Amino acid sequence: MALVVKNTKQLIDPANLRLKILAFGYPGSGKTTFAADAPNPGIAVCETGHGKGLIGIAQRGLDYVEPANYGEFDQVCSGLVFKDKQTIVLDSLSDMCRTFIKDYALSFPRAKGESQKRKAGVPELDDYGVMGEVTRRLVRKLLDSDKHVIATSTLKINMPDAETGQGDMLVCPDLPGAMSLGSTAMFDIVLCFRTRSVLRDKNDAKSRYTQHYITAKGSQNLTAKCRHNEVIGKSLLPDEFIYDPATGDGTFTWILKRIQDGYTEAVKKAA
Repeated sequence: MALVVKNTKQLIDPANLRLKILAFGYPGSGKTTFAADAPNPGIAVCETGHGKGLIGIAQRGLDYVEPANYGEFDQVCSGLVFKDKQTIVLDSLSDMCRTFIKDYALSFPRAKGESQKRKAGVPELDDYGVMGEVTRRLVRKLLDSDKHVIATSTLKINMPDAETGQGDMLVCPDLPGAMSLGSTAMFDIVLCFRTRSVLRDKNDAKSRYTQHYITAKGSQNLTAKCRHNEVIGKSLLPDEFIYDPATGDGTFTWILKRIQDGYTEAVKKAA
């Protein structure tokens, strides 16, 4: 098949904008609620509890599936499920990797023989490489679709080597093998969902509450980014912003509008 020549200006047409977001953070930081705010979402879920983690957004009447093996997950990522949806959500990719993707990796026989750990369902070091590559291929299929994509993940903290002290602490998505860092290159937006204790009134200790916020710019110790910030020479997303579904601040809709407005400005300048 002949290659199709395209032009980069097509990418900044606001009507063609599709957000590809990896949202990671501790449980309870707001990732699932954030994903539910996206336009017409179809959700593939793989968590525990009643509703597989969706009980907090059950009142919204959203469609979801519960992939239980590699083949069913492949159907979601290949576009065979949720064909009429504008957004596909994976909630959470970390749990999918720990369950059926792990089982799929363990189904491959090892050239050097089985181990007791592996027979018990515990991956060996080389299995994590397989899990990472399998996850990468499936997520790549989904990211190539003409839809908004949101994948959620828990976070992990990589610490310096305990014996040598080499390396730096890094907060990143909790995914297997090379996907832990490689996933951040695959998505256009990588958001770290966080919480902190804040006083509504600095003079009143009883006014303390838990504030939810999102980091959209990485540092030496934190993985986060927004490719869209490079479009018009100024940031379309702040490096850090409050996430409050009650006010609409920091929601998917809020992010989409900011970026679409930036693209509209870029198109006018290019005209």
